Amino acid sequence: MSYQLEVIRYRDTLLVTEVSRFVPGVTPLTLEVKGENFANAERVFINEVQCPEFMIIDKKTLYAQLPENVHSIAQIEVVSSKFSRSEGSSKISFEVGDKTRKVSGLLKLVQLFAKWLLQSPGSDIFDPSRGGGLQEIVGQVMTGKDMQPVYASLTRSVSMTVNQIRAAQSNQPTLPLDERLLRAELLDLQVFEEQMEARARIRVESLAGSSALAALQL
Repeated sequence: MSYQLEVIRYRDTLLVTEVSRFVPGVTPLTLEVKGENFANAERVFINEVQCPEFMIIDKKTLYAQLPENVHSIAQIEVVSSKFSRSEGSSKISFEVGDKTRKVSGLLKLVQLFAKWLLQSPGSDIFDPSRGGGLQEIVGQVMTGKDMQPVYASLTRSVSMTVNQIRAAQSNQPTLPLDERLLRAELLDLQVFEEQMEARARIRVESLAGSSALAALQL
């Protein structure tokens, strides 16, 4: 089995069902958050700002310290330490991490797909044609009324990346099936006008039959 250094982190986002209250008698301000299963919670974000501290009280409850300069709560996200492919969505971040980590199998394939999808053609002097060009879409003027041009651009980027990876992997006969790309599909594109962003969900499937759901924020 081959390994690769993890530079793109994919982690499950855990379902939050309720933000019940501020925990009484605790300073600084700390929220009580309810969910289905927080056993593997690794990080908590409030309004996309990472909480300085959090504590898992039980499987369905955690306490999360309110970050500085966050005065109202618009969004809470709990990220798992695992990539199980069974959750409804995933969170992507770009980092080597606090500790060096190696990835293989489907997670390695998803990381490869994300890197090539985001890469702009011409940025690699050794292979100028490589890249799905997704970064070029980021920053486009987008409205909820007409997302068809953006959807078409995303679909084209996904298709280009699939073709490029398949071509590259055709010259790697010993590559494991769970690291070999079968297909990738853009499932949907949601617009959040207040946050001025769009979120795309892409399903990546290997030749071994395993698949993962990748969520990207634009």
